[in-house]
Amino acid sequence: MPQETERNETMMDLLRLLTGFAILSYAAYSDLKYREASNKLWILMGVIGLALLIMEKPDATTTFISIAVSFPLAFLLYFFGMGGADVKAMWGIALLSPLPPKISLFPSPIFIFPLTVLINSLFLFVPLPFILLFYNAYKKNLEFPYCLFGYKIKAWEAKNKFVWSMEKNGKKSIIPVKNFNFDEVANKEIWVTPKLPFLVFIFVGFVISFIFGDILFFLLSFFQ
Repeated sequence: MPQETERNETMMDLLRLLTGFAILSYAAYSDLKYREASNKLWILMGVIGLALLIMEKPDATTTFISIAVSFPLAFLLYFFGMGGADVKAMWGIALLSPLPPKISLFPSPIFIFPLTVLINSLFLFVPLPFILLFYNAYKKNLEFPYCLFGYKIKAWEAKNKFVWSMEKNGKKSIIPVKNFNFDEVANKEIWVTPKLPFLVFIFVGFVISFIFGDILFFLLSFFQ
């Protein structure tokens, strides 16, 4: 019986991994190309997730707590800059895999798996300021702190790219200007910051969380 239970848990984990990989990879592609993703993806993920929960019958209390915490947490992040599709993706993950998978190499001590996915996704942002710094150093545009958050480009080019202006009325800021009229300064070179396709980070964070585990917990284990 224990071996059969373990096989069933592994099978469920693999089904969740394959479902999440398929849906999130397509959503990441859509976000990268169009900066949007269809709501049908999250409905499909939620329906499959609920079906798997009914089949597996995991611990009801921890499952309920995980979902109950994940939903308002994801919605709260909407007010801190996450897009609507990003929030819905986290809701989909909460229904698909509310608890940590057993197949992870370094399982999280936190039983709220969507939180692990979110933290791992945010870790992927850490190299971005360094990438922008090296790029701006190559372009000889080392204006701090702007060179850590964006890059310079002609306004007429920026108009057709997924970027926000970092300038308004001749003043620079690291806070994106979301209603900037690029046509007013078409020939001027301005600082812009990219509209990052966060679903790409969520997709990679999900895969890392499932296979590797909790990055933060792994790093903290070296200091114990």
